[in-house]
Amino acid sequence: MWWMRGIALAVCAAVLSACSLPSAGPTATQIERGDPSFDVFLVRISPPVVRILGHYQPHGFPPAFRLETYRPTLTLQPGDVVSVSVYETGSSPLFSGAVRSAPATPADTSAVGSTLPAQTIEQDGQILVPFVGRVRIAGKTPSQAADEISRRLSTQTVRPEVIVSVANYNANALTVGGEVNKAGVVPLTLKGEKLLDVIAYAGGPRFPAHQIDVRVIRGTTTATIPLQHVLANPSDNIVMKPSDAVVLVKNPKTFVVLGAAQKVSQYEMQTDRVTLAEGIAQAGGTLDNAGDLAAIYLLRSEPTALARAVVASDEAGADVSYVNTPEPGLLSSSQTRVMYRIDLTKAGGYFFAQNVSLRDKDIVLVANAESAQIQKVLTLLRGFTGMYFDVAKAGTMFAPQ
Repeated sequence: MWWMRGIALAVCAAVLSACSLPSAGPTATQIERGDPSFDVFLVRISPPVVRILGHYQPHGFPPAFRLETYRPTLTLQPGDVVSVSVYETGSSPLFSGAVRSAPATPADTSAVGSTLPAQTIEQDGQILVPFVGRVRIAGKTPSQAADEISRRLSTQTVRPEVIVSVANYNANALTVGGEVNKAGVVPLTLKGEKLLDVIAYAGGPRFPAHQIDVRVIRGTTTATIPLQHVLANPSDNIVMKPSDAVVLVKNPKTFVVLGAAQKVSQYEMQTDRVTLAEGIAQAGGTLDNAGDLAAIYLLRSEPTALARAVVASDEAGADVSYVNTPEPGLLSSSQTRVMYRIDLTKAGGYFFAQNVSLRDKDIVLVANAESAQIQKVLTLLRGFTGMYFDVAKAGTMFAPQ
């Protein structure tokens, strides 16, 4: 009958369209078949790969920021604020009208001390000292500046002793801002303050370290690395330099879980280290009867040097392949796309997942099980065949006798 043929055709159409049935994500076959326009390595996670990823350290500050030859100094610069104290002997001191200092110098109990008002070193590097005029002290240490002023005064008074004190090292300082508790100018001393010193001086970060990036501006160069990386790598706790700018930026680290997972979402890393196993657990694992535990992928762009090491580690065992035929020079750019595949149907896969750390903006993709699509086709077929038999039965009941 014509209507039965129509039902049969509908059933066939359902079978032919099974490949376009809705699913939670692509299957492993669809993922690894690849897109001809997209160059990416497929790497099956193995013990050598886990070891290489475990030893990987992200790049820190550039070599120019390390200042191996830099030594902190008390050299005075234009903009610094200094005060000058003069101790004189004799009955007619030159600075009788200046502010008197109570104690005399140990060298001479009859000496009278006077302190001049604080002055800012001008742009030409000079200050004004009464009775001797303008004196250039920029480029000298406070003791050298005191010797120069004493030498100039020696023709005017008896055995002058001079002390130059720094009220404010405006030139020998840097600024700290952003997500700190006390932004402002931080003076540098002979100690040679390091990055963590100046952050502590500014009251520390306002958020946990794993949510903070540190941006250092030195001249025309800017470099940004996670604060957690500085804490874990002393070599990146760099010595600071006058006129540097340190800015703390809040940048919560996140990863995304997609595909056949219970809770597809973006997740924030609550600690400085989140493993692949923990990331899958946060998403509630795979969907029942839909997720493929043998095909869980970690997608990221790796530094090419690391990608080379990963590829070389497994090439001999044929555990590394291309999703597509790579373009020439794929491993010569700064970043290389890599998809790591892990098999959680094997006991070793869980240990591997616990030893692979997620990074900021990673994508965890749970592949759809191949059997899930077949199950959907069978369910659809059962629906159509049931409808067919129901209609056929109804037709038999109402057919003329």
